[in-house]
Amino acid sequence: MSLTQPLHLRLTFRNLLIFQFFFFLMHELHELAHIITGRILCGAWGTRDFNVWQLCETCNISYPQIATFAGPVFTFIMLWLGRYWLKYGKSTQIRSLGIVFILGNMPFGRIYMAATGSGDEVYGLRSLLMNASHSNLIWIKLLGFVIVALICVPPLITAYRAIVNKHKLIIFIALLILPLVLDTIIMLVFLNGLITKGILNQVYIMGTPLLVTLWLLSCLIIVVAGYKSLTHFAVIRG
Repeated sequence: MSLTQPLHLRLTFRNLLIFQFFFFLMHELHELAHIITGRILCGAWGTRDFNVWQLCETCNISYPQIATFAGPVFTFIMLWLGRYWLKYGKSTQIRSLGIVFILGNMPFGRIYMAATGSGDEVYGLRSLLMNASHSNLIWIKLLGFVIVALICVPPLITAYRAIVNKHKLIIFIALLILPLVLDTIIMLVFLNGLITKGILNQVYIMGTPLLVTLWLLSCLIIVVAGYKSLTHFAVIRG
């Protein structure tokens, strides 16, 4: 089974809600990849909120960039796992998960950040390759963008070709951008704002504020409870 059987996205309120929480969950797992790698490398937990993390103050390793790249590597693996499921999945449910994994791992966000010279990928390359005069900065930013685009664009093309909804270009763009906007507003602005105000900012495990831990558990519970919405997010139209 391949793209010979295109898929129709079922854009019900429930499906979109569960998809959004899957998006939140993947964002959080991306951040966990950073801090868990940092813990393995340094022997102690660093600090973090919903999108900013640091290695522990006593960490003294030769290549801290390993932790920087750990988040994108996790996300890229999820993107390509989604592409594999979408192209070669033996059931519609697996192929539906393929589309969810592609669109739900913020590919547009990774491309956009790299294009603006920000994001983990460009930051990691800067710390590895920047010369003393910073004269090669533009080339590092270009390299970062090219790498991210080469990784993210093929799964996006596969997903777009698989969809047969009417007005699919508008739907596709909306599914790339709107979840990212909500992610920014809810996690990076609102929830980070609560931590800044001292609300549930106590750290108990993994160097993580309690609010972040509760958010992760909530997203995980919602996604597991609504798993059927993800396996039926896309169907073969009869």
